[in-house]
Amino acid sequence: MFLKHLSLTNYRNYARLELDLPEQVILVQGDNAQGKTNLLEAIYYLATTRSPLVGSDRHLLNWAASAEPMPFARIVGDVERAPGPARIEITLVREAAPETVGTEPRLVRRFRLNGVDKRAIDLLGQLNVVLFLPQDIDLVAGPPALRRRYLDVTLCQVDAAYCRHLQQYNRVLVQRNSLLRRLRERRDDPAQLQYWNEQMARWGSLVVQRRQEAIRWLESAAASIHR
Repeated sequence: MFLKHLSLTNYRNYARLELDLPEQVILVQGDNAQGKTNLLEAIYYLATTRSPLVGSDRHLLNWAASAEPMPFARIVGDVERAPGPARIEITLVREAAPETVGTEPRLVRRFRLNGVDKRAIDLLGQLNVVLFLPQDIDLVAGPPALRRRYLDVTLCQVDAAYCRHLQQYNRVLVQRNSLLRRLRERRDDPAQLQYWNEQMARWGSLVVQRRQEAIRWLESAAASIHR
């Protein structure tokens, strides 16, 4: 599997980029602030539908695009892989600001695979990437949340079932936390908590089991490398 062609429109500092990539090791070299990291971020975004650097996709739109009637950014990648070639396309469109005072314009994300509209989850696994950044050293000494996120990003690229289980777990977690807040204010029935506890256990156990399997595999691979 490799990325054969990358197309960027209004993405970060790239107003327009069309780049053919060979099936071999590539070294990207350039001065500071020329877009080397942005290039890698775009490839990572294609594979995971998330930026590894910012929490809001609003920052991904090129500044000059803000002057357009409908600001947008687009990332397109042509992937060569064993099942057959695939074209991944992600478009970010900033809609007009609502009339409500203080409300920011809404950013709409659209996903396409081989020309067909898809959900974000359907793009995972179409292009597999491994990204190492200087801050990844925090995986060793940082909080457990970083290690969980690392496993989630890795597993979602190779295991669609895990990604669905994780999505369901996160939905249940949001619902359960909302119920706990209402119970604290005595605005709901405490009997409902049992249902959400059972759902947490159901989906959480699937997530934990797959993470443990991944860690055992990593331990085996690392032991051979460390020797």
